[in-house]
Amino acid sequence: MLVKRKSGLVAVLIVAALTGSLLNSSPANAATSYIEGTDAAAVMFNPLMVNDFSMQMSQEDFDSLRYPNVNWEYEGDWRETQMSFTMAGKIYGPYVVGVHLKGAWGSWRDVTGKAAFKIKMDAYVPGQTLFGVSRITLNNMVQDPSYIHESLTYRLFRALGIPSPRTGYANVSLNGINYGLHLNVETPNKQMLKRWGVSSKHLYKGAVPYFPDFYSGSEWMFAIESGSETNTADLTNFLAINELEGDTWWNEMSKITDMEMLTLGWATEYFTGHWDGYVLNRNNYFVNFDDNGKVLLLPWGVDQTWGGSLDYGSSPALMTNKCWAYERCLETYRQSMAKVARISKGLDLPGMSRNISIVIKPHIASDAFGPGIHTAEANQNYLLWRLREQQTVLNSIVKPYDTTLASVRVNGISYNPGQQVYLAPGTKTVSLSVTTSQASAKAAIQPMGTLRHGINSAWVVVTSADKQHINSHKIPLYVYTEQVKKSTISFNANSAVPTFSGLSNTGVLGTDALGSINLTLDVKMLKSKTVTTAKANALMANRVKYLLASLSSRGIKPTKVTQTLVSTGSANNLTVSATYMN
Repeated sequence: MLVKRKSGLVAVLIVAALTGSLLNSSPANAATSYIEGTDAAAVMFNPLMVNDFSMQMSQEDFDSLRYPNVNWEYEGDWRETQMSFTMAGKIYGPYVVGVHLKGAWGSWRDVTGKAAFKIKMDAYVPGQTLFGVSRITLNNMVQDPSYIHESLTYRLFRALGIPSPRTGYANVSLNGINYGLHLNVETPNKQMLKRWGVSSKHLYKGAVPYFPDFYSGSEWMFAIESGSETNTADLTNFLAINELEGDTWWNEMSKITDMEMLTLGWATEYFTGHWDGYVLNRNNYFVNFDDNGKVLLLPWGVDQTWGGSLDYGSSPALMTNKCWAYERCLETYRQSMAKVARISKGLDLPGMSRNISIVIKPHIASDAFGPGIHTAEANQNYLLWRLREQQTVLNSIVKPYDTTLASVRVNGISYNPGQQVYLAPGTKTVSLSVTTSQASAKAAIQPMGTLRHGINSAWVVVTSADKQHINSHKIPLYVYTEQVKKSTISFNANSAVPTFSGLSNTGVLGTDALGSINLTLDVKMLKSKTVTTAKANALMANRVKYLLASLSSRGIKPTKVTQTLVSTGSANNLTVSATYMN
C-alpha cells in the first residue's frame, strides 16, 4: 500500500510541465473564507490575508541571535523587542515583547538566514496580548517551498475534530531586515485547547533529539511545555498502560483517551504523508493531559507533507502496532481511514491550495530568503497533483470496508455526519434519513423515543456490502430550551463605568448566555427628571456599549438590542431582559 514520495525539483518540474499552470487555472474565490472561530484572534489566522510583524531590538541582542550563541537545541532567553502588527492597513502597537528564534534540525536558521521566530507578548508586560493571544509562532517554511502544506494539513486535522492550530500568513522584519513570508501558526497551549473545550493540566512534547515513544521509563525524553516540572505521574501512568496487551490494553486505553480520535490522528498522518510525525518518526507531537487525566495527542511540524501517502499498515511506533494487533482497534483504525477520505474530499483541499497560492504569490516573489517564485509555483503545481493522487489512493483502499456515513438529513435538512443537530424548543420527534459512503452498504436507523430538552442521541448501524464490517454512528440531537433571564447592571452615577456588583452581574449574564442562539436584549433605564432626554439616551447608549463589549469579549453577539427610557427604577441601573435559546 506504500505510495512512494516523489522528491527533488526534477519530479516537480515534470509534473508542472505535464499539467500546465494548475496554479493559475482559476481566480481565487472572493467569497471563500477559511477563518474558524468566533474569538478575537480568529482574524489573525486567515490564510487568505498576509499581515506584517515588524520588530526592533538592540544591536547587542540581535548579534546574540547568531550561531554559535544560539542553535537549534538552544533557543536562548527572551530578548526584549519592540513589535508592531499590521493587519488590513491598521497598525497595532508597538508592544514591548519577548522574542527568540524557533526551529529544529532541518528548519532552524539564525538571523543571517531565514530565521523563524517565537513572540511572547507578556514577557515584560504582564497580561499583555494581541487579540487575546499571548504566544505567537512564526514558521519560516524553509522545508516547504510551496508555502501551503501546513495550512492544508492542519485544516484537515481540525475538520476531523482533532484540536490543531489555525494558520495565517505574515511578512516578518527584524531590525530593518525583511525575512520574508512566514506562517503565523497558532501556538499549541492551554489557550488553544480551551477554544476546543479541552483543559490542560500537563502538556508534553515528543520531538528531537530523543524521538520518544510510550515505553515505560521514557518520561525524561519528553519536553514539558506546561504543568509540573517534577510530578509526571500522569505520563508515567500512560506509559504503564502501553505495556499492556490485547483486551486489557484496549480497555485501559479507552478509559483514558478517545480511541477514534487517536486513530483518526494516525490515519491523517498516513494520508497526508506526515513522515516526521508520531507514526513514522515518533517526532513532532504533543501529549495533553486534561484536568481529569484524559490523554490527547496533538499534531505538530506538518510542513513536510503531501509528498505521497505513507504505507498505511507499517509503523515503528508502539501504539499503532498494539492497535493493529487487536481486531477491535484495527477496525476502528480502518473506519478512521475511511472517515479521513470522506472529510478530506469534502474540504476541497485543491481549491484551498489554489486560493492561497494566488494570495501569497506577490509576497513569495519579494521573499529574498525564499526559493523564488518559479520554484514555489512548481511545488504548488506538484502539490495539486499530489492532493488528487493521495485522495484517489485512499478512496480505493477504504472502498471495500467503508461503513461511514456520507450525509444525514433531519427533517429534510442535510447535516454532516457527527454534526450536532439543533432543534426548536418543544421538539418531540424528527424525521431521520442517512446516506452511506459505500453505495452498497446497509444502514439501519435504531428506534428513538420521545425527545427531551437538551442532548439526545439517534443511532445508525451501518454494515458493509461484504457484511464483514459493522459500525455504529451517533447523531446528536439537541433540543433547545427557551430562556428568559433578567439582570440589573449597576453603574456609577452619571457614568458608563460599572460598579463592582455591575461587573459581577455582567459576568453572570455572559455565563448564562454563552453558547446561546437568537439572543435578544431588552434594556431599560430610568430617565431622571433633572436630565434631558438627549443626555439620558447618550448615557444609556454608552452603558449599553459597555455591556455589548463585555459580551463580545466572550464571543456573544445579540441578534437584537432595544433601548428604552422608562419612568420607574434607578437612573444608575440598566434593567436587562435577555431572551435566548440554549
